[in-house]
Amino acid sequence: MAKILPIRIYGDEILRKKLKEADLKDPFLKQYLPDLIHTMYERDGVGLASSQVGVDLRIFVMDPWWAREEEQKNPRVLINPEIHDRQGEQIGEEGCLSVPDIFANVNRALKISYSYYTPEGEHIQAEAEGYEAVVIQHEYDHLNGVLFTDRVSTLAKLKFKMKLKSMAALARDGVNIMQYPEDPQ
Repeated sequence: MAKILPIRIYGDEILRKKLKEADLKDPFLKQYLPDLIHTMYERDGVGLASSQVGVDLRIFVMDPWWAREEEQKNPRVLINPEIHDRQGEQIGEEGCLSVPDIFANVNRALKISYSYYTPEGEHIQAEAEGYEAVVIQHEYDHLNGVLFTDRVSTLAKLKFKMKLKSMAALARDGVNIMQYPEDPQ
């Protein structure tokens, strides 16, 4: 049975780390991937990267459309993804499970081409645009130690600078975990 993994929040050192490539044959993935997907849904995310749960592997899961009415859950696991090309521009509001209660407009590519491996080892090459492209770029940034707050203007950052400082101050020995009321202590 899948379990909810603890979410790391701003101030946690792993969120600033460039993650290591995952080994598709690693037995750890068999239980970890269902847990990562389950955590994404339970925390109402549309994507979740490994760093956000304290795991140093270049993996993220996503399901950009599941929260829409009548949409079925259709999670995708992207292992060792790469973005190859970015075209156009779009600006939209973003938030992040690892930066709770902060939202800001971020400039992203409108269309991307990318590749990744599935858990079964299949190499996929694909394109995405619009909201799906935003989700991929946001999660891909996590794999490289970049947060959406790094991509906003200096003026916009002033609005939430104190919130970020408060979050970072909660870190203990480089670890900062979000506590949810329903989580076991």
